[in-house]
Amino acid sequence: MKLYPRWMLLLAGISLLPVLLIPFYLFGGLHPFGTSQSTVVSLLLYVLTNLLWAVPVVLFFVSLDQYGRGRRTLAVALAVAGACLTALAAGLVLAAL
Repeated sequence: MKLYPRWMLLLAGISLLPVLLIPFYLFGGLHPFGTSQSTVVSLLLYVLTNLLWAVPVVLFFVSLDQYGRGRRTLAVALAVAGACLTALAAGLVLAAL
């Protein structure tokens, strides 16, 4: 872990917080984007809901990988994008509760 400075680990680590919200998505009957009678729209809403927690987790690993490869600006941008998606996911969970 000495490869990454602490500020980068903290910034990227924010993207791991949606892992704590997974039980709400999977078992809590949480529908932050609503529901639909259409099967196709319902499937798309399900995928979109699960992307709320999956994309920030993927961005955590991608940002640290890019930082390790020397692309520091891209890594910080990806970590900030992951933090923004985490804030969006948390906001939607709180609004749906």
